[in-house]
Amino acid sequence: MRKRPIQQRSRDMVATLLDAASRVIVERGLDNLTTNHVAEAAGVSIGSLYQYFDDKDALVEALLQRHASELLAVVDGRLRAMIDADARDITRGILEAVFDVVENDPCRRELTRHWDRLRTRSTFRALEQHMTEACRVYLLRHHEQYQVENLPAALFVAINSLHYTVAYYLSLDRPVLQRAEIIGALADMLGAYLQAGAKKGAKKKAARRRPSSTAVQRS
Repeated sequence: MRKRPIQQRSRDMVATLLDAASRVIVERGLDNLTTNHVAEAAGVSIGSLYQYFDDKDALVEALLQRHASELLAVVDGRLRAMIDADARDITRGILEAVFDVVENDPCRRELTRHWDRLRTRSTFRALEQHMTEACRVYLLRHHEQYQVENLPAALFVAINSLHYTVAYYLSLDRPVLQRAEIIGALADMLGAYLQAGAKKGAKKKAARRRPSSTAVQRS
């Protein structure tokens, strides 16, 4: 973004431009989006648009970031509501909410269809950081059930596996699998992954507590 919206007037202008970009994407498709179309839909001059965005790619990137923030608000709400559920159930609940948010919004569907060729790095990074913290909160609450040995590595693999699989599936025009199958498989995968890590950590802790054969012989 060229100009950071500090004052309310500027923030309102950015919101207007992003709303207009969303409408143009729905009406014309992402490939036919232009800054002229957005300015016309927003009812502003092209010069006003360029005060905030360098080009249409910058517009789309900002739109992605806004959608990501809205998506994370939904995820946080589902997490709070299901904080006491086990890993499989809460993963399934969160994924169902994510699918609903994307599938019920034409602009989000269109953006997701093209996620692999957009500027998604910063958006995915923000999603990863937010979800990592959310997972930490969940695992701290369930620390006796999921005592994962290397938590940073486990969260990195789990979260990015979910992100890629969901984004790729939602980008398919004619997916072979049903939505419920994908959600179920991902929930089972994450639940099994956390349980396997917890069992591995428990075995190592037990081994450290167990006296060695040398120590037994000396006694």
